[in-house]
Amino acid sequence: NKGNKFMKILILLIITFFSFSLQAHKYETDNMIVDHPWMKIVNMNGAGYFKIKNTGTTDIQLLEVVSDSVDNIEIHTIIMEDDIAKMRPVNGGVIIKAAESLEFKPMGYHLMFFGINKKLEEGELMNAHFRFKNSKDLLVKFKVESNKSSHNHEH
Repeated sequence: NKGNKFMKILILLIITFFSFSLQAHKYETDNMIVDHPWMKIVNMNGAGYFKIKNTGTTDIQLLEVVSDSVDNIEIHTIIMEDDIAKMRPVNGGVIIKAAESLEFKPMGYHLMFFGINKKLEEGELMNAHFRFKNSKDLLVKFKVESNKSSHNHEH
């Protein structure tokens, strides 16, 4: 059956593509893993999300994120004030405790990209450098996924 063979090939291609995209979308150093960094863009500003896992034995502190493609990047969190969610910058960075993970996600910690200075299409990658207090810098590539309304990634 021709249609059946086509479906098998299609499924194989989909599986291959997804396993490749998962492999390609993890950034590691000797003491941490940054998993699936993605971003939404609205009017040359954006929000960045990812999961960072501290695989070491000492706490690490993410001080800032910088990129040649963005004028300014701030670490933000959401606080509730009178039942209203408000975005606030986090001064001094965030600490990821030894052997723990911290997820940057909608309605939680996230990165704000102010003034993205190049046109990024859906699926494109944007370089960003994570700077730490007690660990070396890490180059991370954020994938533009603006069409996602919700994002669930279980590993």
